[in-house]
Amino acid sequence: MWRDRFIEHVRTLLTECGHPEIAGVDTYRIDDSVTDLQITCTDGRVIKLNIVRSSPPAGDNYSQPEPIVTKAPIDA
Repeated sequence: MWRDRFIEHVRTLLTECGHPEIAGVDTYRIDDSVTDLQITCTDGRVIKLNIVRSSPPAGDNYSQPEPIVTKAPIDA
């Protein structure tokens, strides 16, 4: 899963989980091209996530759409 899609997935999970101590989930800017997630808690604490990525040995080809890989269901 490419980093941008993973960040949106985690953001959705945190936003929709209904945890009573999460006041908000936002992004913060690391540099001109990279943002990350920031969790604000009801007691005022702020948790900044630093999500990194790794690529396969041949690298990722960002000029092509992300190849989505799913696991086939196991027959019982």
